[in-house]
Amino acid sequence: MTAMPVLIPVRQEVEVADGVVAVVNGDGSAGQSNSVLLLGGPATVIDTMLLPEMASGIVDALTRRGRRAELVVNTHIHTDHIGGNVLFDGVPIIAHPRTVTGMRKMIGEPGLPSLLAKVMPRFAALLADWDSVAAKPVPPAGIEAALPEGARVLAFTDTHSAADLAVWLPAERVLVSGDLCFAGVTPLAVHGRVGRWRSALDQLIALGPRVIVPGHGQPAGIEALHDLAGYFDRVLAAARLAQAEGLSAEAVWARFDPGPAAVWLEPERTLVNIQVALSETTGKQFQGEHRVPQDPDPSHSR
Repeated sequence: MTAMPVLIPVRQEVEVADGVVAVVNGDGSAGQSNSVLLLGGPATVIDTMLLPEMASGIVDALTRRGRRAELVVNTHIHTDHIGGNVLFDGVPIIAHPRTVTGMRKMIGEPGLPSLLAKVMPRFAALLADWDSVAAKPVPPAGIEAALPEGARVLAFTDTHSAADLAVWLPAERVLVSGDLCFAGVTPLAVHGRVGRWRSALDQLIALGPRVIVPGHGQPAGIEALHDLAGYFDRVLAAARLAQAEGLSAEAVWARFDPGPAAVWLEPERTLVNIQVALSETTGKQFQGEHRVPQDPDPSHSR
């Protein structure tokens, strides 16, 4: 039987401000993360997607503008944000030191490609030999100094992942959030902490961004941060209920009201988020993988 070809998602280029281009990857569901180009100083690429076949669109976007990448910044460790690093040979690639520590352990792990194929079956044929290039560890202040003038770096630990970076462009009021914000896609906290992520959102909201380029989904306004904060408030409330009534995460998930998140992609991730929040509430460590179960309630996918 002939294997079906892998369809690479359609990428859109959205100029969210002068010299700031979002390369939006597909619908933002599993494996489809965004990249951002900052063209006002050293041509900077923020995140490089999952696969070189996806990241080629980043190179094309630069080429059409007569530019070449001079700097790459990885916002965090997840494979769907670093897989295109291999296309930027000779370009400085930098990230938070905690991110790089994890990268060095993860890249080259024999079992990683098979795990990725299970998590993202749509791209399984291209993940069989997934590999990447680890970034150089640079403190947040050093990353900020390397970016185009005026850009600020905000660093958070134990939020979506062990370390997450956001880039704030105050003159343009544009926030490049990495995976600290998802727009129209259910977030996943399996490698982070829901409570700390929720607190980080308050800090991002306080900036008053005009435009947010999320890690997944279409560029949006500040309402994307408010919607995500509201979603996490519901998740944390569900975890408190589970602890108070001695219920399992599955039990409270079965009657979870997602509110506006009912129409978001990947709704089954909510169970994982409740499990993580419950582990924070009880102090019992949650041992999970970057995968999610099937949703037993079709109403959650409305």
